[in-house]
Amino acid sequence: MPSKSSNAVLAKSRAMYGKSLKEDDYRQLIECKTVPEIASYLKTRTRYSKALTGMVENEIHRGQLEPLLRQDVYSDVYALSRYAAENGASVTSFVTARLDVEQILHCLIMLNLGKSEEYALTVPLSLERFSDVSFKKLAAARSFDEVLEALQHTRYYQVIRSFRPKDGVPMKISDIEIALISQDYRMALESIEKMKHKTEKKELKDLFLAVCDFENLERILRLKKYHHFSSETVSSLLIPFGRLSKKRMGELCEAEGTDDVYELARDTYLGKMLSKVTFYDKTQISYALINAYCKHHLRLSPNPIIVMISYIYLKQIEVNNIINLIEATRYGLSAEEKSKLPVQ
Repeated sequence: MPSKSSNAVLAKSRAMYGKSLKEDDYRQLIECKTVPEIASYLKTRTRYSKALTGMVENEIHRGQLEPLLRQDVYSDVYALSRYAAENGASVTSFVTARLDVEQILHCLIMLNLGKSEEYALTVPLSLERFSDVSFKKLAAARSFDEVLEALQHTRYYQVIRSFRPKDGVPMKISDIEIALISQDYRMALESIEKMKHKTEKKELKDLFLAVCDFENLERILRLKKYHHFSSETVSSLLIPFGRLSKKRMGELCEAEGTDDVYELARDTYLGKMLSKVTFYDKTQISYALINAYCKHHLRLSPNPIIVMISYIYLKQIEVNNIINLIEATRYGLSAEEKSKLPVQ
């Protein structure tokens, strides 16, 4: 990346991070009693004011607020990618692809439940300018074939097509999810391999593979806690990349419970990081590790693409924090219960 572009990415990413929610912002959001109160605070007191312009706070509900917040992530990616060289842009597309995957899976889940109309009420149509996905067609889909038609000219088409369900049999959403995520990791790693600068290539590859380990660790913990699947089933639902060896991953999958998984993970390169992060539930572990890892790189790395990707991950975590607080407020959780939700 040319020096001028490098400096622009570094400066822009760090300046945008400087506008992140602070501890006091989270405290104020936790104290909000209703979703309109949260919307009002975000609109008048935070960097989300532009994204929420035109919103009528007293009339907003969770289904309308979440797409606006997601759109703000896309907007930041779009703003930063203008400075990126070809490799930087292709790697950045990995992050936006994960946002697309979230929407596709949400659509398929509602289709499985026979509630496609509910997805249509929350689909972020305003995101179409940032994505190859036709969210308008996705919102109108009432069958598997119509979902395929909406994805026909995207990277997701072939993957989804391979999971065509038999009549009367629900789609296996977990299998589709892992296939889509694995494809995105594969494409990102292929883009990284094309980079000429060895140090940049190594740093970026380490970041993606570490994030993959973080996600797999949380996935194992969730599957052990909520589903009690066999080690073979757990293994089949993991992303097939990462820095941890196959042997170590096998040991994590075979562990009896979440405490055993956590202790085994502490004996890996993740151990030092796990001792420094704070979370109230082990199923928050992925975001906690990504948060710590990316904050470190955003502040200290001279690599512009690393800084840019780190910022985007941190912005996604912040939006996820807000959405969790919105959901908790909607269901009447206490301030004490809500204070355990944000990963900071």
